[in-house]
Amino acid sequence: YIPYIASMVAASMIWLWIYDPLDGIANKILNLFGVPSKQWLYDSRYALSCIIVMSVWKVLGYNMIVFLTGLQAIPSYLYEAATIDGANSLQKFLKITLPMLQPITFFLFVTGVINSFKVFEQVAILTGGGPSNATTTVVHQIYNRAFNEFAMGYAAAMSIALLGVIAFITLFNYRYGNQGADLEIG
Repeated sequence: YIPYIASMVAASMIWLWIYDPLDGIANKILNLFGVPSKQWLYDSRYALSCIIVMSVWKVLGYNMIVFLTGLQAIPSYLYEAATIDGANSLQKFLKITLPMLQPITFFLFVTGVINSFKVFEQVAILTGGGPSNATTTVVHQIYNRAFNEFAMGYAAAMSIALLGVIAFITLFNYRYGNQGADLEIG
């Protein structure tokens, strides 16, 4: 959970060191197995994957705690009743656990999609949008338009378009992805 509460700048600096081509841990581990060092953040084949790995590492603890909370909230009598009815472990998982975790899965999916559109610090610190714009995100592009090219109107329009896309995805997921999220135990 600590990576989630750490600042994105601090986490990015740690991963910048991990991916360092000369002294990084990632290359040291590869070298132990006889694999040559990689230019992780300077090669367009690897740069975006490196940012994705760092982003997943950052939110993994939070997602696990939210799922654990959801698992603990499932009433034990549902599993006991399923056992009496002769359900095996897979059936309990498919018929009880997954449906009861659907609201939590929906919440984490929606927040994950929204957060994926807001990726900025990782890109700015690790790659600056490069190499060859391989890691440029929408928010990074908005920032570049506004503060490097001084095209404030264009950046504002891009921001409004991004808001529209995020709102559409959220409403679509709320409408079609929230099936069964109102399960009641009674």
